[in-house]
Amino acid sequence: MSPFVRLPGRRRGTLHSLAAPYALDALEGAERVRFERHLAGCGRCAAEVRTLSEDAVRLARFTAAPAPHALRERVLAAVRSTAQEPAPAGGP
Repeated sequence: MSPFVRLPGRRRGTLHSLAAPYALDALEGAERVRFERHLAGCGRCAAEVRTLSEDAVRLARFTAAPAPHALRERVLAAVRSTAQEPAPAGGP
């Protein structure tokens, strides 16, 4: 099952309605390509995507909270005690 949003009842011809899902990185495949082609020539959608993307970043910043100290300690302890995989042959 795809992790992307599928909006019920959305018609294929309504490209302007794809600005919000696009701004939230919720389009995939041909639908994403179609909207990006449309976006290149549609100032209205470009402005809407820009605004929605900025709003999503602001929302994420306002709701972000530092991890509890105990969580940090548990993660660091797990890192110290977890065996690492060897580097791939041939290197990067």
